[in-house]
Amino acid sequence: MAGTSPEENRVAAVTVFVDDAVLGHLPSVCVEDGVDTNDTLSFTQDVSTRAGMGVAWLLLLAGPLGWIGLFVVAALRRGEMLTVTVPYSEAAYRRRRRARRRRRLATAVLAGTLILAVPALSLHSADGRLSVIGLALVGCGAVVEIVIDWVHLHRLTVRLQLDASRRWVTLAGVHPDFADAVRFEGRASAAFSAPRDRR
Repeated sequence: MAGTSPEENRVAAVTVFVDDAVLGHLPSVCVEDGVDTNDTLSFTQDVSTRAGMGVAWLLLLAGPLGWIGLFVVAALRRGEMLTVTVPYSEAAYRRRRRARRRRRLATAVLAGTLILAVPALSLHSADGRLSVIGLALVGCGAVVEIVIDWVHLHRLTVRLQLDASRRWVTLAGVHPDFADAVRFEGRASAAFSAPRDRR
């Protein structure tokens, strides 16, 4: 569609055989831009369910020690990670890299303003108050930039969801042209029908 950005086009989802996604056996159409590409990018996501934490949530009732225990349980709990390799153009990768760089810079600026705010707050003068106001404005700007870049990166990320059989994975947030190419090659899961026998 003329006049629309690549992110505005990325509203499709397609379900593929998990081995095809893991091995990168997908059409050479960028999941972000919908253009032909030979470049790829790997995405890793935790696809485990959170049901295993069910009983551990009772630790919240035990007060601060229980909260620490819940934190330890969550930190030690290993999720099921899935890594897929999808077609991803150089132009889309550059946009992703720029967003990540801006987010890191904004995070560093926010950390710097918080560090500088400590001595500025101890100054009981007009200059001290002006410094605090200036740092607060810079910090707010950094927070806004972090949120914007997080949203941008979220749009540039393929979201994964395994089905109950663990044989099929849904790639969400992809370009419609990529989804059409997958269906054209016959790699997509047919809706309301049994999966193909791949033996």
